[in-house]
Amino acid sequence: MSGISKQQMDECAKLTIAAEDAHQAMPQLIHTFPDLTFEEAYAIQDIRTKLRVEQGFNAIGYKMGLTSKAKQQMLGRTEPTYGRLFNYMPLDENEPLEFKNHIQPKVETEIAFVMKDSLRGQDIDIDTVLKATDYIVASLEIIDSRYIDFKFSSQDGIADNISASRIKLGNKKISPYDTDLAELGIKININGTDIATGKGSAVLDHPANAVIMLVKMLHREGKFLEAGQIVMTGAVTAAYKLSVGDNVTATFDTLGKLTLAVV
Repeated sequence: MSGISKQQMDECAKLTIAAEDAHQAMPQLIHTFPDLTFEEAYAIQDIRTKLRVEQGFNAIGYKMGLTSKAKQQMLGRTEPTYGRLFNYMPLDENEPLEFKNHIQPKVETEIAFVMKDSLRGQDIDIDTVLKATDYIVASLEIIDSRYIDFKFSSQDGIADNISASRIKLGNKKISPYDTDLAELGIKININGTDIATGKGSAVLDHPANAVIMLVKMLHREGKFLEAGQIVMTGAVTAAYKLSVGDNVTATFDTLGKLTLAVV
């Protein structure tokens, strides 16, 4: 352990919340606490979650990060990271993203799971996840790091709730058994130009593997994934910087289209 105190963890959590609410970037925590561990970073995230709940927000699920094997290898990690979703994050179908309420937003395409049953423990597989899933929807995630120039260590990212900001979920709900999630294709278009394509296998070979990893990480901390919660399984395509006036269209095989305007 690096020796960071509980009081310092509390201050770190408050700093990231203040940066998010003021739409003002802050220095990385690792600059002040260079030996910050992953365990301490998640402890800061837990404090951050508690503070948000005390402010009157509800935790509605989880978002996964670092679900690309290439990114894991680049950062020397062998498992993803996770953050919390709150009820202020979902955008309505036609609701735009207000740039003034963000610092440096980027958009990602993802496949979202909504759970009908809780999941806990270490002994789960893809079939266990699919059986516990209520439905799958297309989704966009808007990430917005609170750190200057979107630069941060893995520990900084975890402490900052892995840049969680806003999400948009599709209206077409399907059973996870109705399509091959690993082969589900996604195309993202920004301002009339096709930017990238990808498929579900970009997320740990199968998006359900992200749910498995989440449940296992939660289990180590004495937690579990609850029925009704949303899981954003991780980016299928890269994250793209957003500016005022941008129009994003994401086309998902089977799941339909999602659009996002930035104002």
